[in-house]
This record gives sequence, C-alpha cells and structure tokens, in this order.
Amino acid sequence: GDILNRESNFEMFRYFLESYFNVSANYDELEEVINEFNLENIKYRKRLLTELQTILQLQDWEFVHEFVRVNGMRKMDKDKLEWFIRFIQEHIKAK
Repeated sequence: GDILNRESNFEMFRYFLESYFNVSANYDELEEVINEFNLENIKYRKRLLTELQTILQLQDWEFVHEFVRVNGMRKMDKDKLEWFIRFIQEHIKAK
C-alpha cells in the first residue's frame, strides 16, 4: 500500500505531467510550459512545490523514474530527474 499512498500524494505532479509537460512538449519548452502552469490557482502551484520538495527529500529515484515514466511517458535518469524537479521548483511562482 505504501506506493499507492505515495502515488496519491503526488496528484499535482501527475497533473503537471499529464496536462502540461506531456509527450507533445519538448524539454526546451519546459520554461514556457511552467509559465502556463503559473496561470493556475495559487493553491495548485503551492501544492506542486510541496510535492516536489517531498520528492527531493525522499531521494527514491526508482519511484520517481517510474512515476514520470507512467504519468509523463518519459524516461529520465536520476540526474535528469533531479534537474527536472529543481528546474520546475525554480520557475513556479508561489505568490
């Protein structure tokens, strides 16, 4: 059940992957994609930041790799995942 609990903890990250940074988006569009997400409700933006913070603290890259593969249809290694998460964090407007 642990993995399922964790899955549901990352609803906003899943939403970001499915609705914003989905397979039709390129990495060089990532900043643009995040800017679009920044038009979302502040509550959503803060929640995404909290989720990403949790992911970095967990340091469970196998889980994150699988999560991104399933929900974002992308395969990223640990370094790319870490870069990806930090990049989103840096560009989300939380105010």
